[in-house]
Amino acid sequence: MPLQAWHSLTSDHNVRGLKYSFGPGTANTMAVRLDDGTWMVVSPSSASPAEVLEVLANDGGVSALVAPNAFHHLGQAAWRARFPNAVSYAPESGLKRLASKCAAVPFRPVSELIAKLPSAVGIVEPAGMKAPDLFVRATTGADTVWFTGDILSNTTDEDLSAIPRFVMGLFGGTGGYRYNKVPAFIYVKDAKAFKASVAAAVEAAPATVVYPAHGDAVTENVMAQTRALLA
Repeated sequence: MPLQAWHSLTSDHNVRGLKYSFGPGTANTMAVRLDDGTWMVVSPSSASPAEVLEVLANDGGVSALVAPNAFHHLGQAAWRARFPNAVSYAPESGLKRLASKCAAVPFRPVSELIAKLPSAVGIVEPAGMKAPDLFVRATTGADTVWFTGDILSNTTDEDLSAIPRFVMGLFGGTGGYRYNKVPAFIYVKDAKAFKASVAAAVEAAPATVVYPAHGDAVTENVMAQTRALLA
């Protein structure tokens, strides 16, 4: 997948993905069209060319910028500069860190956004976590996309530079769609509770696409693969 280029994750193009480089590796941004025609952008990309943001500016604009955790904040300032009326949201327990690491951006608790979202869009903070990392669901037509944060990843060698790839390898992170033990060490307190919570959420709205924060979209045998790694 080329970097810094939007691609559709659903057949109606109302959920889109963007892969970008943040230095040591790649990460993903997901954009979801809301009922009012504006976009909710999850994990806004960093160092994107102006034309990347203009695609959404010319197609309804952006109203919400979601930091799924307290680490994915690098693109917030640039996106807020282009979309000054957008509101930045983050999980409540991540607000203190974000206030120190991204002081120029005022974040609101994500619970305020959740209260306004249509039923076709959901934001979940799984159980069993010591630091928040949100999962985001978007259902449109027959498609349901789950953004799975840092913990469920689907990376290839192209998504990581040499040192992160070596570190991942030490923990059995050989790539592919997996429960990634390296970020899990940062985020997860109780792996059993986390997996059960995610499994329940995904079973309630079965995924046709899983879009991780890092790596490629999972589009084949999605539920079978997801059930296996959450077992």
